[in-house]
Amino acid sequence: MAPARLLIVAAVAHAALAYSNTAPVVAWSSSSSVALEELPSSLDASTHTTSLIESIVDSADICSHDAVVLIEQPGLHASDLRVLSPDTHLRHSLDKARSSKQYPYIPIDTPFDLAALGSRVSSKCGSQLVQYAAGEKAHGKGRGKKHVVCMKMPHLSEKGPGRNAMMHKHESLLASELNSIASTFPNHIIIYTGSSSPSHHHKRQESTTPDRPILDLSNLPSAPLAPATNTTLPTGGILKRYQLLTPALITGLLVVFFILVPVLYFSLGALSSIQTPIRGDVGKTFSATEKKNQ
Repeated sequence: MAPARLLIVAAVAHAALAYSNTAPVVAWSSSSSVALEELPSSLDASTHTTSLIESIVDSADICSHDAVVLIEQPGLHASDLRVLSPDTHLRHSLDKARSSKQYPYIPIDTPFDLAALGSRVSSKCGSQLVQYAAGEKAHGKGRGKKHVVCMKMPHLSEKGPGRNAMMHKHESLLASELNSIASTFPNHIIIYTGSSSPSHHHKRQESTTPDRPILDLSNLPSAPLAPATNTTLPTGGILKRYQLLTPALITGLLVVFFILVPVLYFSLGALSSIQTPIRGDVGKTFSATEKKNQ
């Protein structure tokens, strides 16, 4: 039973590791979209979030929509979308969409550059580019011209039971934004994806340029930042300071203690139970008296 349990634990651990650096990509349109209909139902492992979204916006009919909406939410995982109830706006939008595609586990290869992708689509279609954070006022959005809307959702950083509550709160914010977009641009296509958590590199740039718009990443300096000079170790025990229990080490310990040790113990017990047969009867000597009596 122990080896069987270990195999189950190992399989779950490897599955969790396989999905750790992935993000969902959900796309739908209010009218028929060749860009979405031509996508396969499943993708191979070589497809990443950036390449998938680029294949959608590079389609020939992408400019036929009045609005191309690109939504990025750092920290979003497929499990966060599964906790949403069927009554949410996102579920209703997918149900009513003329074309839609959902990919829950797409590997994240490089940091998702929302502004660069929006500028690329804007130049291709001759559309007006609008970039803003969800919940803030979007400047330049109006009727009469095609638009490319780049919207940044709040970072989904909460863990544990509070994560579901935060996801529902963010979904309500997203629903409000999508209702406004749909009323302004009836013919639209929306691409909603997750991305990796903000890195230390991005945090330092935000702290040094507080007046820069959240989504305006086109003017970031190309030179690498200087290395951080803060060498203060975090407070807490040794597990807080160093990463000792890596997934590889944990898997190795499980294999040793639940497979190798039981097999070795069973083998030694089997060897120790082997006994050499010992002859118990001693040969009798010849007796003339007994021979005579016979």
